[in-house]
Amino acid sequence: MNSKITITNDTIMRRIISFGMIAVLFSAATIPALAQARVSGVRKNNPRNEKLSRSERERERERKLAAQKNTPRKILFNAKGEQIAEKIVGADGIQKTTLELMNEQSRLADRKTTRQLLWEKGIAPEFEGPDRSRLPQNPNAPAIAQFPALPLDKKTRSIQPNLAPAAPQTVALDFNAASLADTGAFPPDTMGAVGPSQFIAFVNGRVRSFTKAGVADGVINADADVFFASVMTPVGGSVVLNFTSDPNIRYDRLTGRWILTIIDVPCTNATCTTTAGNRILFAVSDAASSSAITPATVWTFFQFQNDPSNFCDYPSLGVDASALYIGCNMFTGAGSFNGTDGFVVPKSSILGAGPLVSWKFANLATSTGAGPFAPRGVDNPDPNNTGPSALGYFIGVDALTFSTLMVRRVTNPGNTAASPTITANISLTVPTTTSPNRVTHLGNTGGANGGLDSLDDRLYAAVMRNGRLWTAHNFRVNSSGVASTGTNNRNAIRWYELQNLSTTPSLVQSGTVFDNAATTAAARQYWIPSITVTGQGHAALGASTAGTAFSINAFTVGRLATDPSGTMQGFPGAVAGYTNTSAAYNPPADPGGASGRRWGDYSFTSVDPLDDMTIWTIQEYCDATNSYGVRVAKLNAPPPAAIANGPTAGLYEVPTGQTSVNVTITGTSTGGSGWFDPGANLAAPALPFNHITASVSGSNVTVNSVTYNSPTSITLNLNTVGASVSNPAFAPESVRNLTITNPDGQSVVRNGIISISVPTAANVSLSGRVADAAGQGLSRVRVSLTAADGTIRYATTNSFGYYRFDDVPSGAIYTLSVSGSRYQFAQPTRVIEVNDTLADLDFTAANN
Repeated sequence: MNSKITITNDTIMRRIISFGMIAVLFSAATIPALAQARVSGVRKNNPRNEKLSRSERERERERKLAAQKNTPRKILFNAKGEQIAEKIVGADGIQKTTLELMNEQSRLADRKTTRQLLWEKGIAPEFEGPDRSRLPQNPNAPAIAQFPALPLDKKTRSIQPNLAPAAPQTVALDFNAASLADTGAFPPDTMGAVGPSQFIAFVNGRVRSFTKAGVADGVINADADVFFASVMTPVGGSVVLNFTSDPNIRYDRLTGRWILTIIDVPCTNATCTTTAGNRILFAVSDAASSSAITPATVWTFFQFQNDPSNFCDYPSLGVDASALYIGCNMFTGAGSFNGTDGFVVPKSSILGAGPLVSWKFANLATSTGAGPFAPRGVDNPDPNNTGPSALGYFIGVDALTFSTLMVRRVTNPGNTAASPTITANISLTVPTTTSPNRVTHLGNTGGANGGLDSLDDRLYAAVMRNGRLWTAHNFRVNSSGVASTGTNNRNAIRWYELQNLSTTPSLVQSGTVFDNAATTAAARQYWIPSITVTGQGHAALGASTAGTAFSINAFTVGRLATDPSGTMQGFPGAVAGYTNTSAAYNPPADPGGASGRRWGDYSFTSVDPLDDMTIWTIQEYCDATNSYGVRVAKLNAPPPAAIANGPTAGLYEVPTGQTSVNVTITGTSTGGSGWFDPGANLAAPALPFNHITASVSGSNVTVNSVTYNSPTSITLNLNTVGASVSNPAFAPESVRNLTITNPDGQSVVRNGIISISVPTAANVSLSGRVADAAGQGLSRVRVSLTAADGTIRYATTNSFGYYRFDDVPSGAIYTLSVSGSRYQFAQPTRVIEVNDTLADLDFTAANN
């Protein structure tokens, strides 16, 4: 929930009693605000931000401290002194088809949700995270905007009217996935991922599927509470109402499954200022739906209670070949921050009927100690990360200092019987960071409180590719892009690439996406980012952007694998987003507060699992006056390389009549263009990749295979049996066209580049024996081979009378002769036609 509780659908009839209680309790109340401030000394259920008296504050503090003391946090160690986990075994899975879930959604469509009922009363409970704005700096952190440092000649401002000139990826498609009217929540918790044939948006209050053309396919369109109703904490006893929040979703290319996680919020009073220990909920699609979710898809739902006395907030999700990794900020039932936990769920325990197994690593950071704050589980598509030597990761900003990342490494995460182990904190110093500002936005009528919540400096997502970890967050910088709490600062995005995760992590590069305008009022601001990297090594980042002079839009930017370290294209500068709204955002239900109006507070960017090239991002923006939307953008990779001239008069020459002949094609790269192939298909049940393909125009030329060598080199294996010989002098059209298509469907064509030639004669060998009439081999006899052009080659017999000519061009007539002063031959010369290797070209001496 990111330090908040977001309200979602009620799906169970017995909750009606709870709803009635809410209506009675608040029938006389006038509560104008839905979104709550996250500041010290403000009541959780006090939307007017009325200050507590000193005595009230002291009693509140004592109550919270007592609550913390009543919830001890266990850290377990094995005999080797390694931290191990507490095992939590959930119930067996509950199965429902998509059709059954959609029928339930239809049945409940006219009923007000829990979220709506609380919204109408102005109740938006939230957890207040620790105040990170006053953390000390890591004294070893360099005050720079990027690593390695930015050259001075690159520090000029670039103002871009739209995305295209600034990013190597182009926006091929964008569409709205959900809006405030769909979710009824502040914020939406923006989340969604791409699969083989669909994009599924998963936000507070809505799960919705789309084709890759951006059209809602109607397969899934349900409230999250309806979708997960079978595994939510039941209302009853101390729990008076419940709803879901903080969605995460992945398509796992290694298993062909969709994996959705979310938490529930079991409130123990009608205003939800206190909660019971909540559940982490899971939905996993069946193996038969690896290529597409359909009405017949069978979903298996799981849950486990993370802690009987503490509440998991702002969960992350990382998925690799062995396990799921869920990091949480933990709160007591009364709302006090109580450190961070990590949960490792072996993937094998959720791919069948269950039961789910979870390993709980408590206190990755304590409430007062160092460690990863808001720990992110790390996605990793490496298919070989399995078995006892497999490694998984959590990463977060340090709970005690700015400018420090904290890593926890998990060994053997897929084990369901014995506990995995986890390292102590592994710290990594990065260029200076700090906390962010509220985000200014054009048309704001709420003053400072009407700015947009930028949360804090937490990381938003993390992904590994080829052993490198990428992640991003936001905070304040000055006009040079350096972390700053001074005047005229603005929110910016910092991204990182880390290496050596299995040993001692180190920083490969980092960069800052920022506007270097002189003043805050003139600067664009960027926040709530997520970054990913493709199989080509290109990276893209999605976020929101706004500013005093700028409306709230969705944004993306990227870099090529070959770009200078620490840079994103178009920055520093003012780069607009992929949406272009001019609407003002002043929703009456969220007038804001000390932290601003709620925004975010998730963001996700994912790579197409089949082509490993195309990037999809989902980001929040203002879609209409006083409304938000979450908008999906499909980002095309740079196009294929141009086909360069061939080696033979500019052509690639291929002989006719061949069942298998290779030709290497060379390309020219401009602006990141290149050929690509994702490599060998993954083992089943993973779907096969899309691969690079090629075709040659005209008849009787077939491409048997394409071998990817590099972004500018491929090898074609062709079948040319029956292909007509090209004669460009008399029939230019007889020279063939070549089309090369990358896995993402983008193609390049070069006309008149493949020439079909007469086959070049192959070289063969000729051999025989010279013997006397009795059959005795004659040694040291000279044999000559004369070509039609008069060229003569000689061979001398060995001690057994044998001779041999190698590398003789075929397709010609030769004269073969034998001579010797001691011997006479009845037939010393013969004329032979050579089309293939010939043996037994013997000579016999008549006398000696």
